[in-house]
Amino acid sequence: MIRRRALAWAAAAALAAAVLASLSCGKPSDEAAIRGLLREAVARAEKRDAEGLMALFAPDYRDFEGRGPDGTRRLVTDYFDRYHGIVIHLLGTRIGAIGPDGTASAEFELALSHGAAEVLRKLIRIAGEYYHFRIDLRRDGPEAWRFVSAEWESVDLAGLFPESLEILRKLFPGL
Repeated sequence: MIRRRALAWAAAAALAAAVLASLSCGKPSDEAAIRGLLREAVARAEKRDAEGLMALFAPDYRDFEGRGPDGTRRLVTDYFDRYHGIVIHLLGTRIGAIGPDGTASAEFELALSHGAAEVLRKLIRIAGEYYHFRIDLRRDGPEAWRFVSAEWESVDLAGLFPESLEILRKLFPGL
């Protein structure tokens, strides 16, 4: 009888711990939500889903050349029209300060390639073109974030974050 009670108490304690853990872990952190937004943007771009991609941008979005959402949509659809078989590798990501006002900044790098030659690129260990992005974000609801500004530049291997190089070496052994 005592053993059965001890087991019942242990089971109850384990259940309580699981419930408390699920309550504290139920909402992803802001950093995790921002990383998820970046992965979602990459997935939508690879699927050539311009409208889905643009849904991740705030209505007042502006890039470093002054393009708003409509100009960015034209830029994206033009790229999709010109290139097929788009492959994007999200590389190193650094989340900056997340403000109490629901704003955040991040830097990340991408390896971008396109066309049927992606298989060949893996064989000859060329990852495509590399880009470094700096973005500002704003919270849009309890767990969602939207892009409010972006700037980017093409970089070479030497200009990438060390963590980006590690990711590339896993994707393209011998790089």
